[in-house]
Amino acid sequence: MINPAFDISILGKEARKTGFTLLELLTTVAIIAIISAIAILPVSFFYEKCCVMAAVSEITGMIKEAKQNALSNGKYYAISFNTTNGIISLVSGRGTDGTWNTPDDEVVRSFRLADKGGGLRFGYGSYGPIPTYAATADGVTFPSNNTLVCNPDLTGNAGTVYIRSVSGAAMALTMNSTNFGYKMYRWNGKKWVRL
Repeated sequence: MINPAFDISILGKEARKTGFTLLELLTTVAIIAIISAIAILPVSFFYEKCCVMAAVSEITGMIKEAKQNALSNGKYYAISFNTTNGIISLVSGRGTDGTWNTPDDEVVRSFRLADKGGGLRFGYGSYGPIPTYAATADGVTFPSNNTLVCNPDLTGNAGTVYIRSVSGAAMALTMNSTNFGYKMYRWNGKKWVRL
């Protein structure tokens, strides 16, 4: 027969052997920290890429709205790019001064690049402009004071707007002057590619 006192002492020793040492805990925490650090860069870049895409999507929505309003109302609409404050606005009139992209414009709606996240700003950075397109210091090549104008005939002024994030995700939207159509480009790490 087995001595119960003997069994209890064996169980007590085994119970003391379970658990983690400080070295095991520190090793586990270090491994988790290394994996997290490696994963943050791709996740951060993906987030900023999504922020750039959201801003460009908002601009294309404004373009469609400008087209629809110009046709239905028979008057000029525009998308103004305020590069100083990072604000993009859909406007329905030039205001009393007769100049686009000034404080007295009749703003329908607007958004701030900073509110989209990702540290967005105008410009193409070190990537340079799309080949054969005009270079610009502020990232917007539309004439009329950085404003894309749409008239009731659905013609407008040609130009390009570049938007980039802090880590390097970038997109460009180019407009033609004949049918108020646009093309989108993104920086793929080596060159501008059309979407």
